[in-house]
Amino acid sequence: MPRRSYAQYCAVARGLDVVGERWTLLIVRELAFGPRRYTDLHADLPGISTDVLAARLKELEADGVVQRRTFAPSAPVRVYDLTDRGRELIPVVMALAAWGSPLLAAHQETDAVRHHWYLLPLAGVLRDAAAGAAGLVELKVEGSSCFLQLDPLTVVQDGAAEAVVAVGQKAADELLSGRLTWTEAVGCGHVTIEGTGPLAERLSVGLAV
Repeated sequence: MPRRSYAQYCAVARGLDVVGERWTLLIVRELAFGPRRYTDLHADLPGISTDVLAARLKELEADGVVQRRTFAPSAPVRVYDLTDRGRELIPVVMALAAWGSPLLAAHQETDAVRHHWYLLPLAGVLRDAAAGAAGLVELKVEGSSCFLQLDPLTVVQDGAAEAVVAVGQKAADELLSGRLTWTEAVGCGHVTIEGTGPLAERLSVGLAV
């Protein structure tokens, strides 16, 4: 089936022609922290059919957003990864996450949850808590983690973190919904910070966000 187009000579419309289909930006979310296998993508996109996932990935490949490659730390595995062009969408997804965070106040029992879904929205909370301090942070939410370069805020693959920030799921819920401030979260121990440099010290101050 041909992909629908807004047929408007407008940058917003052209962008939505590429990423405006259902599931597309969630695929970008899943690939934001590195390459994933098809089976991993399908497992972490509950509700998507295999046909739709395959179609979206094919479209994103054709548009230069996603690429397939061989990832072989121990054995050759075919994975999907964002291209440089695709990684330019990460700040878009992060901005959408920040806009949508207040909507997390109501957690339905039927909602699927993955701990790594908290990472991108919490990245903005970390940036604000750092209050302009630069450096590399490792953010952990339960068993999931990512590396964030602050000021400007960027997702990176790895590195020597100047601060390691661990947030529990309940604290993440309350931080993102606005029921808990960074000051409160740090003060009551719901957020733990490891590190001795200026960035860790700034985060430990618990500036309100």
